[in-house]
Amino acid sequence: MPTVRAEVVGEGVETVDLDAGATYGNLLTALDLSPHEAAVLVDDDPVPEDRPVDFEREVRVLRLVKGGAPTDDRVTVRPASNDDHLAVMRVVDGAVLEADAATVRDRIGRGAVLVATVEGRVVGALVRDGDRVTAVATRRRWRDRGVGTALVSAALAERGRLVVEFDPDVRPFYESLGFDIERVEPHATEDRPAADGDDGTRLRGRLNYESRRDTATPTSSAQ
Repeated sequence: MPTVRAEVVGEGVETVDLDAGATYGNLLTALDLSPHEAAVLVDDDPVPEDRPVDFEREVRVLRLVKGGAPTDDRVTVRPASNDDHLAVMRVVDGAVLEADAATVRDRIGRGAVLVATVEGRVVGALVRDGDRVTAVATRRRWRDRGVGTALVSAALAERGRLVVEFDPDVRPFYESLGFDIERVEPHATEDRPAADGDDGTRLRGRLNYESRRDTATPTSSAQ
């Protein structure tokens, strides 16, 4: 059985036995990772998960986000279709996020909405405008099961970088995924007053695929 040496960036080198004809998706599975969580780099270029493994070439595996809740094995992420519009709106509305139905429909048409599904049912959604994430939402019973992590990872794989503004109460989620976070000017106005005990502070997070690749350092053998 052929073997492949894969450097999991920031963690060390793994030697994995794979069947002849195995794909890079099979490699991720053998490493207990999913395409939502990590990307495979061959000679430092990303490769699709369905490509057969070239056992002669250098392989690196890059976790797209760090931390986050482990993703339930039943969760699948895909681009939303027009048929998903109502389900996306229900998920977003259930999370008390502001999203205009017409805007979401337009974003679906542009391929800028991802859904997380379990057995065909939409349990989470991510809406973006270019690199800017405008909403990430998960059905209540599926929270803390890695749905949000899977959605953000998939969006990062698509775009290469993400920017998001959010309220302080969800900072732990974005912080756990490795976003660089900064404070932005308060948004409280006469039309949008701050809630009791809220000074209107908003936070901005940035996550960059290239910075994850370039700054990750292999684990020292002394550790």
